[in-house]
Amino acid sequence: MTVQKHTAGDSSVYNFDPDLSDHPAPPHLSAIPEDEPQGIERLLVKFEQVLDGIFRVLMIMTGLGLSFLMFGQIIMRYVIESPFAGIEEAAVLLGVWIYFLGMGYATRVREHIHGGIVSLIITDPYKINMIRFAGSIISMTAACIFGYFAFKYALFVIDKGRMSINLQWPRGLWSSSMIVGFSMMAGYFLLEAINEFRALRKSRQARYHQE
Repeated sequence: MTVQKHTAGDSSVYNFDPDLSDHPAPPHLSAIPEDEPQGIERLLVKFEQVLDGIFRVLMIMTGLGLSFLMFGQIIMRYVIESPFAGIEEAAVLLGVWIYFLGMGYATRVREHIHGGIVSLIITDPYKINMIRFAGSIISMTAACIFGYFAFKYALFVIDKGRMSINLQWPRGLWSSSMIVGFSMMAGYFLLEAINEFRALRKSRQARYHQE
């Protein structure tokens, strides 16, 4: 099995091509451009890097917080024998934030699940890039649709002023994680589609020159 590797920011993205594939397949592109950005695009990339740093810190903090909460709950339940139900609510809060932040970050580095059957059936790199571009557009559209309903539900919960049972925290803290997660997905799928569109144009020009 051959493995093609290219970078996405500070992470690595692997493209597995089975031995049945006797033709080279173009590498998968991520939301982060590999070429050096110019002009205003450089500012946008730097802004994205700042957001990426914030998201990473949030994931680390929520992950550590969830670990400490679970450890504390075990001590209180089995050692002190005085469990506190509010810890379970806080654990669920941190858990959903970890999930949706991780969902968006996986989209950024293209670590979400995707198939590779296209490179087995189609040999033309231009057609492969076209299908991948269409897939990114469909994924971005789906993320926008689900994000719309998540945003609508979160506003409903906030407007109703619902509170958690034990901690009496606003339920919007839980629901807002969906808005952040789907917004990250939609934004990174958009960037991914832009990079794939550029690759599509380059592939078309190379195909034209070959003809």
